[in-house]
Amino acid sequence: MFAYIKGIIQEKEALSAVVHRAVIECHGFGLEIQISQNTLLQLPEIGEQANVHTVFFVKETEFLLFGFATAAEKDLFLLLTSVSGIGPKLALALLGTLTPQQLSDAILEQDERLITQAPGVGAKVAQRIILELKTKVENWHHKNLAQQHSLAGSQKQSSIILDEARSVLIGLGYSSNEINRTLAALKKEDSNNDVELLVRESLKLLGTGNISPSIN
Repeated sequence: MFAYIKGIIQEKEALSAVVHRAVIECHGFGLEIQISQNTLLQLPEIGEQANVHTVFFVKETEFLLFGFATAAEKDLFLLLTSVSGIGPKLALALLGTLTPQQLSDAILEQDERLITQAPGVGAKVAQRIILELKTKVENWHHKNLAQQHSLAGSQKQSSIILDEARSVLIGLGYSSNEINRTLAALKKEDSNNDVELLVRESLKLLGTGNISPSIN
């Protein structure tokens, strides 16, 4: 129902060894979110803006919103709560004790000892998690690796385009300071995917007079 919430942190506190809470104000609404220890530590300070991945959970008469600092933590929460006998609080205990990387590695390596470090998780529960999630976590790992490689390739290409555009603008007589300010202003534009278009948009911005050329 709620994929994520972006707003200002009004409150955050540790409630117990397992479940913690945060209140995020979004468009005038204060949303109370249940979070793990790991997420609590990663959230910005009160008064600062946060973007929290969320899961809306309905259980009998309870309506709870769970929040996660990263998409990886949210993915593992959903996988954990799909295991028979694993509720949201036990899932938070696991995610508060182990990072997503540590937990996924423990499942793939069938490391029961590491999984049982979480409060309330015994050997039988750890075995059930490994049995039911090993294949799913393998697929999750492959998906994450593919996304990381794709992002790395995109970032590398963007860096090359910026370097080429910077060289052209230097050749036209603009200073490094002017170029850096202009490229930063165009950072979110589609022109960043094409050298010629990026140079053209940079020249438009430089030509407005807000950023004037300076022959070095």
